[in-house]
Amino acid sequence: MFGKNRILQAIAVVRTQVENVSAETLGKLAKKLEMGLGEYAKFQELKSLAVANGDLSSDEGNAVYRYLGNSLDTFNSQPVEIKIVLTTLLGELLGNRLAAIRSK
Repeated sequence: MFGKNRILQAIAVVRTQVENVSAETLGKLAKKLEMGLGEYAKFQELKSLAVANGDLSSDEGNAVYRYLGNSLDTFNSQPVEIKIVLTTLLGELLGNRLAAIRSK
């Protein structure tokens, strides 16, 4: 049996947390969480580095890749719970990268 996929677990948790939120509120949030091309490209890079460094498992990296897709439109059309989890992850990966740069 493979290890736990923290990305899929987080998505399941957030999905239950947004179940009772109005569609209008979720739609507004989803719009605010859309990425631009620069953010999308940086996220792909940081995800790959996180897998290479062992911060994300290969299963987690594959899950992120599937949700990011091969175009910006793929991510931007994802349900809000996926956008919440992935944008939170992006913030964590950026923070880790900044900490690594500062420690040099």
